[in-house]
Amino acid sequence: MTSGMDAYIAQQPEPQRSSLTAMRALLGGLLPRAEEAMAYGAPAWTVDGTAVAGLSGSAKHWSYLPHSGSVVATLGDALSAYETSKGAIKVPAGETLKKPLVKKLVAARLTELQMVPDAKGKVRDFYPDGGLKAKGAMKNGELHGDWQWWRADGSLMRSGSFDRGRQVREWTTYDRSGIPVKVTDFGR
Repeated sequence: MTSGMDAYIAQQPEPQRSSLTAMRALLGGLLPRAEEAMAYGAPAWTVDGTAVAGLSGSAKHWSYLPHSGSVVATLGDALSAYETSKGAIKVPAGETLKKPLVKKLVAARLTELQMVPDAKGKVRDFYPDGGLKAKGAMKNGELHGDWQWWRADGSLMRSGSFDRGRQVREWTTYDRSGIPVKVTDFGR
């Protein structure tokens, strides 16, 4: 089955198609645990449902989309060779961005998302490869409600609940295969 991203890239003219294909491979390597998706009609890499990076084709160029209104400004001089807007970096057709620059763009976006409540009030922490490190909620700046932590390999490590920063109820620690190895009851 052809994905939306496959179809999008296939319909691009050359040399944009080759540039987008190369960038897809680069982003896939930098964000191996991100999901390929379509966001706003263009290819995107999402982590826990939030777009971290994206691409779009155009008649005379292609664009890197950080899915943020502030990442481009954060990188400032590193992007001086490109035409930019608040939400896009225009790259001439047939060219690609260098891996160190893309790593900086991805890192800036992940940093922007860390421990900031999303639309559902959840906060997340990430590993550099886009994998989730932790996920839960906060109340008045303190951990509150159900939380989960993952190892760098993506396996669930621990889950438990907080009441305004204090551990409550049962906390479970898991081995790498997801089997509970320790349960601690912190009461109410």
